[in-house]
Amino acid sequence: MHPIHELVLEALKTDASQMAEEGHDEEALLRELDDVTAAGSLDALIELQQDWWTRPSPAGFPYEEPSDWETISAGFPDPEAHARFEGSEDELADRLLAAWQGRCAGCQLGKPLEGTTWPETIREVLEAVGSWPLADYMNPVPDDLDVEQLPDCKFFEQGWRNSQTKGHFHAVQPDDDILYAMVSQRVLEQHGPQFTSEQAAQMLVNLVPISPLHASGRNLFRTYSFGIKPPHTAIFGNACRQSLGAQIRCDPWGWGAPANPALAARMGYKDAVNSQVRNGIYSGIFFPVLMAETLAHGDPARAIETAAQYVPPRSRFSEMIRFVRDRCGQADEWQEVNRAILDRWPEEAKKFNHCIPNAAIVLTGLLMGGGDFTRTLGITVMCGLDTDCTGATVGSIMGCALGTRGIPEHWTAPFNDTVHSHVKGMATIKITELAHRMFEVARPNTRFA
Repeated sequence: MHPIHELVLEALKTDASQMAEEGHDEEALLRELDDVTAAGSLDALIELQQDWWTRPSPAGFPYEEPSDWETISAGFPDPEAHARFEGSEDELADRLLAAWQGRCAGCQLGKPLEGTTWPETIREVLEAVGSWPLADYMNPVPDDLDVEQLPDCKFFEQGWRNSQTKGHFHAVQPDDDILYAMVSQRVLEQHGPQFTSEQAAQMLVNLVPISPLHASGRNLFRTYSFGIKPPHTAIFGNACRQSLGAQIRCDPWGWGAPANPALAARMGYKDAVNSQVRNGIYSGIFFPVLMAETLAHGDPARAIETAAQYVPPRSRFSEMIRFVRDRCGQADEWQEVNRAILDRWPEEAKKFNHCIPNAAIVLTGLLMGGGDFTRTLGITVMCGLDTDCTGATVGSIMGCALGTRGIPEHWTAPFNDTVHSHVKGMATIKITELAHRMFEVARPNTRFA
């Protein structure tokens, strides 16, 4: 048997599960696969794979979710219709420093709770250590806490997590949510905003090992290393096609285009198609647009309205934006919105890193946080799911909005202006250096008043 026969067969099984989210009957697809597999032909498997990759959603599927740039961008607003940056270059540099600080703070806040997932369990953990509601980094688990008092969850089974809690770290700890931003920034430094999808993929493979990567990011590394090119890197064997994989790489596309949402959207798309399709792509466009727009005027709620115009209007992602915006407008407490999100997308929430409920949680934090950095970060992480990813994204946006004076010192002081990472050549680097380099990249792309 050909050595890649089993590889293609497993990839097709993954295709079937992912196509179910696009309206197809997974069981019917698997029966189709069984019939082809029985022939024992690799060529027949590959022919089926090519057919599935281009097969449209069934006629009854209620959404229109294109993955190609021409269709997605056809409805974009006039690039000149958006706000311009009214401040000085020094003010822009300060906001970009705050964006880096905010991303680091949100990631570090959510990091020890990643995998705890559900808001009820997160609350149990935080109450057990005296950190509910979150207003600072999580307290460590006391040595004298009786094991019978601990919530029944994975958190307390992994002792290493205490090293990520308050008082136990003295720099930003290595994390994929930080290294992705570093790699994307290097893409801009080396290639500028005209970079290609392949250049972004190649930079990731060049600068980081595969071990700290997960989900769609690991699949991107794997497939690109095989010699597969975008956009097929997003579909070959990828069980996380509509995850937040592009969202957690996208900050520099927004930071690098202040008050320039159209440019941010284009850069976000070029990177997103390396690992995502459909709503996963929209997430990778929506958030850099939101950041670029927030840098212009400092109002995330207003920026959400702009970013929503860059999402296909009949997609599930667009539906999610409207849903969260409406629920936040009606709710008295963030918990009401959080429960509504998990009830509305239960299957996506079970996948832990799906872009729709996680993006909804970020929007909940922004809209229910009242413009306060601490409250916004706390709400976002307490909402659960992929806590370090959502915390990092919302921290970045709030940094764009508030500047360094809007971030209380207790969030940044423990870092000692230092990041540790798995990125080649940047194993230890200053946050201020990263921010200065980001400013140098962003300045020529900024739409100043």
